[in-house]
Amino acid sequence: MAPIVAGTLCPFAVKARMRGAPAYDEGRSLRANLEASVPAFTCFTEDTRTEELDAFVYRFPRSAVGDDINRLARLVRTLVEVLLVHDPVDPRVPARRDILAARWRLSFAGVDYFAPVFSPVYGKEHSRYTYGVSDSVFVLMQPNSSFHTRLGSRATKIRGNIRSRFEEAGQPYPSTELEAHKFVLPLNPEDNPVNWYDLPPFPRDCIAERGLMAS
Repeated sequence: MAPIVAGTLCPFAVKARMRGAPAYDEGRSLRANLEASVPAFTCFTEDTRTEELDAFVYRFPRSAVGDDINRLARLVRTLVEVLLVHDPVDPRVPARRDILAARWRLSFAGVDYFAPVFSPVYGKEHSRYTYGVSDSVFVLMQPNSSFHTRLGSRATKIRGNIRSRFEEAGQPYPSTELEAHKFVLPLNPEDNPVNWYDLPPFPRDCIAERGLMAS
């Protein structure tokens, strides 16, 4: 994440307090890796109640995730499903109707999260550019409490200033109201939102997954 932290126009990135998911095991499926991360993510979530933590970082080898937006969408679809199914407070299966609701947030153990995806598929003129990192895809699980702490009482003004900085640098955000459409962004701001919730998740079986990646 270091090149992204150093390169991004977000003024809070360099001060962010992050933890990482367990190292990706390429001998296991993507879904199995996500399931193995749940205890560490649960611990992180509990600690956000008493510590000012900013992100839980998932790093995936590009070779395991793929090279296009649909693969990123399936990654998020799988991540959301694994986390919700293993939620220690409210285990559930993600429902499209809920995800498309105006007030929906990705919630785990009672904590709301924002989950932006950063990938080499995004070019230099994109807000999710990886600044030279070409072999990895990242998903940042950012607790909403981090935004509240960092932005304070001037949240609306600060958000507007940050958005303006990105636009002036040629990395505009797409205009979207739904939270779900902010996780995986389209390649171009004017493109349709990425409907990750409509795609099938990656399977748990490693052989089946490799077959899908090759197809």
